Amino acid sequence: MINWYISTEVISQLCTFTIQFFYMDIVLKAQLNLLIHLAMVDGEVSDQERQMITQIAEKNNFDSFDLETMFRYPKPMESFGALSNDAKFDYLYQVVRLMNIDDDMDKRELLFCQDMAMRLGYRKEVIDELWEALVNDSELQMDREALKTKVQRYNPFI
Repeated sequence: MINWYISTEVISQLCTFTIQFFYMDIVLKAQLNLLIHLAMVDGEVSDQERQMITQIAEKNNFDSFDLETMFRYPKPMESFGALSNDAKFDYLYQVVRLMNIDDDMDKRELLFCQDMAMRLGYRKEVIDELWEALVNDSELQMDREALKTKVQRYNPFI
């Protein structure tokens, strides 16, 4: 007879991994949905916008069929209150990067990004700071941690 004893430590680690996996999946879906909404705000999704969103999805092993479904049927945006500060910064960074990707900043895109900044707990002026940093660093060489520290002054909750 085989003894199938599993320690509580192993069970605890497995549960923690499972929770983190599903949390990351939910966070990634919400981020992709947000980026898709931004890409669509000016009435069309450019090839560069679609490519950037697809790269983020592929980097995170997100199913391509699910991504295409999201492009066709984007879901309403949800609350961002439960996100960690790191996740909020990442959302904001990716939103500004996407706005800059096709070298054609539409006024609607800017307003969308400012609205997202405020929903994420930042003041809308953070978009100007991130925009300037990304325009001056087109090769994305700037240390993201340094940039995150720089823009935290726009979030009164940190």
